[in-house]
Amino acid sequence: MKTKDYDFMIDVLEQITHIKCSEEDRANVMETFTPLKLNKNEFFLRDGDLPSKLAFNVSGALRCFYIDKNGNDSTKNIFFEGAVLGYSALISNQKVPYYIETLETCRLLTIDYTSLERMIKENTTWLKIIKELQDQAIIYKERRERSFLLDDATQRYIHLIREFPNIEKRIKQKHIASYLGVSPVSLSRIRNKLNHLQM
Repeated sequence: MKTKDYDFMIDVLEQITHIKCSEEDRANVMETFTPLKLNKNEFFLRDGDLPSKLAFNVSGALRCFYIDKNGNDSTKNIFFEGAVLGYSALISNQKVPYYIETLETCRLLTIDYTSLERMIKENTTWLKIIKELQDQAIIYKERRERSFLLDDATQRYIHLIREFPNIEKRIKQKHIASYLGVSPVSLSRIRNKLNHLQM
């Protein structure tokens, strides 16, 4: 794993938390986080796993999804570069009821929960960063819930495309449809309608 992957993680965390890391903080990251490469269609977590690691996504895309008793899957989240995986599952210390699968080959930086706890206790910068990440996760969850309650499927699609302009080049339509809570046929109709309006 190249040094630039660690630099990328620090730069992203500084950007989203507005907390500056010292050179000592950067050195600490390189000593504590471990690189992990997953090929396409591999799993970071499976239903029933007891998670032990947090991961930062350096490169690639992943999908978090549930599978119901009939074998149908529902996409909970889609992760791109800069996403943090597995924190809520770690702190609950319970088996996860979902899967996290790679949609592309991914490079991750991982840290086990024991090392993370120790780093938080010993370093106030990381305590602040983790607190800010928790706040960001709550805001995201509330925004997504609000969108499902107040927006129609077309509005949810528009918001998604604005947030991730290249998502349709990287993610299958059936996964995007699942994330939006619609069928692939409905998503196709939405896309055709919007393309018609732009002509």
